[in-house]
Amino acid sequence: MPQSKPDEPFVRKVFKALVLVVGAAMFLSFSFGPILQALGPSDSQDTANLVTEQLRAQADGYRAVLEREPDNPIALRGLIDTQLQLNEPQGAIEPLKKLVELEPENRQLRAFLAQIQQDTGDLEGALEQLQILHEKDPKDSQVLQELADVQLALGRPSQAIELLENYLKEVPEDNDVRLRLAFIYVRNNQTEKAVALYDEMIAADPSDFAPVLGKAIALTSATDENLRAKAPELFEQAARLAPPKVREEIRQQAKLYAQRNQP
Repeated sequence: MPQSKPDEPFVRKVFKALVLVVGAAMFLSFSFGPILQALGPSDSQDTANLVTEQLRAQADGYRAVLEREPDNPIALRGLIDTQLQLNEPQGAIEPLKKLVELEPENRQLRAFLAQIQQDTGDLEGALEQLQILHEKDPKDSQVLQELADVQLALGRPSQAIELLENYLKEVPEDNDVRLRLAFIYVRNNQTEKAVALYDEMIAADPSDFAPVLGKAIALTSATDENLRAKAPELFEQAARLAPPKVREEIRQQAKLYAQRNQP
């Protein structure tokens, strides 16, 4: 007598049903949250493995298309998407570069490539993309700050400072960039410059907690003991000015800096 076929795991039945109902193309956008909560740990892992297999199969399909049509934007975007869903950002870089070549004026795409390169440790590659974006639009402060951050991460604080200082000569009212510049001054042991910049911002808007907090942090690294002694009061002032949800965090930071500066 032939043996009966083992029952198919419930989660595999669910998987097949979903593919049939919503279609293979839409399946990956379906939310598994409620289902995973209803299933046990082993079933949840089984579902995760099946989704991973599906994503890898899709990635292989996109690669096959790109072998025949290397400039196919749909396949390029599909491969990028599957690599990111697989949490394999390194595999998204080459198709992203190709897509940027095909759409050189797409700033969002180039900025996304720069972000992925930063996340995967390719700081020089990110720097190249950000410099292109900055040259095409020097007034884009978000790109400017990211460019300064990459320069700082590469151990080039003087280039980051020069970049921000030059921008502020043209747009002196940009407080986000002023805060970033003051922060880099502190990182570069230029405490006096940082404090002077924070004082300008505090005078312009005494209700803004950010420059008060920045000044407090800057003073914790001052060589003058009298200046360091002013930091606790500034931390408390910043906490009072800050939104309620961040006040406790500021006070915790104040305690950490106080402990660090104990003799």
